Amino acid sequence: MKISTTPIIWTYRKIKDTDNNFIKDEHEVRVRMWQNEKPIYIPTGFSSSVENWDKEHARPKTTHPKFLELSSKIKGIIDDIEYEIKTADKAGRVITHIEIKANLGLDRKLTPVIDKPNKIMAYAQSIVDYYNSVDNPGYANVFYNCKLTLKKLLKDRDKMFLSFTKADHEAYEQQITGLSESTISNYLRTYYRIWNLAIEDGLCTKNHHPKKFIKFKAYKRIRTKKRSIKSDYWDRIMKLKPSKETRIYRSHLMMQFMYYGRGMNFNDMLKLKREQFVNNGIVYRRSKNKRSYDFELHPKAVAVVKLLENFPEQSDAGYIFPFIMQEHDTAKKIDARIDSALKDFNEDSQAMADAVGWKKRFTSNALRHGFASHLNEANVPIKIIQEALGHETQLQTRVYLDDIEDGIITSAINAALK
Repeated sequence: MKISTTPIIWTYRKIKDTDNNFIKDEHEVRVRMWQNEKPIYIPTGFSSSVENWDKEHARPKTTHPKFLELSSKIKGIIDDIEYEIKTADKAGRVITHIEIKANLGLDRKLTPVIDKPNKIMAYAQSIVDYYNSVDNPGYANVFYNCKLTLKKLLKDRDKMFLSFTKADHEAYEQQITGLSESTISNYLRTYYRIWNLAIEDGLCTKNHHPKKFIKFKAYKRIRTKKRSIKSDYWDRIMKLKPSKETRIYRSHLMMQFMYYGRGMNFNDMLKLKREQFVNNGIVYRRSKNKRSYDFELHPKAVAVVKLLENFPEQSDAGYIFPFIMQEHDTAKKIDARIDSALKDFNEDSQAMADAVGWKKRFTSNALRHGFASHLNEANVPIKIIQEALGHETQLQTRVYLDDIEDGIITSAINAALK
């Protein structure tokens, strides 16, 4: 389901001037998106001759009469495409190139009203309302969280897009400074997206766009912090014996299932139903990539499922883990319930890590990184680790393995320099 982008010139057809005459050797410039071997095209509004187009590097040559404007337009479109992909990934869903084209305004219908709000918080809320109306709480939450940062910036006083100044944008950047680079990037991409949509709706011009004033590069590749837990500390956590009457006991069971269930995502784990557990195996569809998985569970994961069959708390909606109930009858309610459960799980995970002397942050993500790293330590091929994690590319898997690879390097150096 990977989406690739390439700027091209559409040489299959020449363009016409205002008098409806073909312009010699001049062709439309488009950005092509590929997904599942099917292309879809986004127009840039510019044209180029073959002589002014660098086909090898997929970009206009400096000899193009509108080189800077065209280069900027292409970059803006690709940035918007990357934003849509990253936002969908953060929301735990797969996005198609057709949906991206629609979201970029070429088929977009965000709000049912003709008059769009011209104040930024009201406009952001209209986006939230739209995604809630189409049962997409993940996207709605992304924009809602950005709206909260705007609320803090404006001190509850909404402001027109046209009233924003350089100082306002710099203040927004300063407000989120201090967060992790990936979090800053997420907020800024959403902030930029709100402005892109407002520009398309004619509420302001591209000269008002915040990227002109903000220094942080929202679309740069950010190396994530090391999250994996060392295997000896993990072993200590597994040997803990929490009281069966406590919440932390349930979290300890979930932790075992995630780890021995091939590093399963927390969201996917809580959505597992009893009928998906068949012959000591599990059949499910991963939320992020929508791929179906059918595999035999590790005996320790099977033991957790068996234990939960007689657990005092049970889901009345048929789920293996006792969190999602019949009352959670919409995607938004299920999403909120999982968020609440994840918060509790991460608190308990940190408490267990503290108990065994692990000084770093320990969450569901760190557990998943640990699963991958421990396999890597055991010399399991990266292709197998990639498949177990449900990653589309080995690049994603290598991010998970960065810290363990550093550990291997350190051990090798220490052994060599005695």
